[in-house]
Amino acid sequence: MGKLALVFAGQGSQYTGMGLDYLSHPQIQHLLDVASKHLGYDIIEVLKSDDGKLNETQYTQPLVFLATAFAYEAFKSLQVSFQGVTGFSLGEYSALYAAGIFDFETILDIIKMRAKWMNDCAQDNPGKMAAIIGLSAKDVDLICDEASDYGIVVSANYNSPIQVVISGEKVAVEKAIELAKSKGAKRTIPLNVSGAFHSPLMKQAGDHLAQYLKSISVNPAKVDIYMNATGQNLDFGDLKVLMEKQIQSSVYFEQSITAMIKDGYTHFIEIGPGTVLSGLIRKIDLNVHVTHLDHYQELEALKGWLVEHGFNK
Repeated sequence: MGKLALVFAGQGSQYTGMGLDYLSHPQIQHLLDVASKHLGYDIIEVLKSDDGKLNETQYTQPLVFLATAFAYEAFKSLQVSFQGVTGFSLGEYSALYAAGIFDFETILDIIKMRAKWMNDCAQDNPGKMAAIIGLSAKDVDLICDEASDYGIVVSANYNSPIQVVISGEKVAVEKAIELAKSKGAKRTIPLNVSGAFHSPLMKQAGDHLAQYLKSISVNPAKVDIYMNATGQNLDFGDLKVLMEKQIQSSVYFEQSITAMIKDGYTHFIEIGPGTVLSGLIRKIDLNVHVTHLDHYQELEALKGWLVEHGFNK
């Protein structure tokens, strides 16, 4: 039967109305009430809006987490055991919640502050990000080294064997894109993001988070959790250091999935808005089984998948 892991979506997966189809599910209204109190604005109004507010970091991060928490609550009602979790960037916070390290209110407050500090950094240190498709991670790393003569640019997200996202100062990122094209990249895609996330330009946000976390208590993880900053299963004593580091350093998503497969994980459920991570996992290893839960109506199909693969009788 193998081992089952949950994988959680990150910023960039948001869409208008996400999570609202879960409002009829038991427990969801309570989560919404708590979140409204902690965030201090009309959540449903923002989720329904088409004015671009949902794409602003200070709204995107808490609300992607909230939509993910709605889906996770529905998943929990199936009473299926899972052995491990990971997430992509912001999704790591959903993984920390699912692993029992932080309760709902605590993780929501952390995300609210993280979003504010990252948004402040984006305003103070403008930058951009771009996806490089068709080159190896080693090639992209070398390109970033070469383009660094023009400013800060780093490999920010190791997504799959042929997809790496770069991040940094505008001129340096544009130079890296130019170099990538000259070295045979199949595609280079500038990303519609508000800042140079997972780069040294986010250091101030990491510093703020580290200070904030000093007063936050943590619980032992109930399951394995593979961290973005290392691509490995968490050594619990490193938790707060890795949370600080994650903001300003690379997301080792491909390496995390590879490590999980090596550790016996054979089945993955992506939970939260979109299906981007499901596609990346399939590109990393075609032999694993992958499905997702985004919309409430997908819960029945997920039940069937779990029965088919022996995780729910």
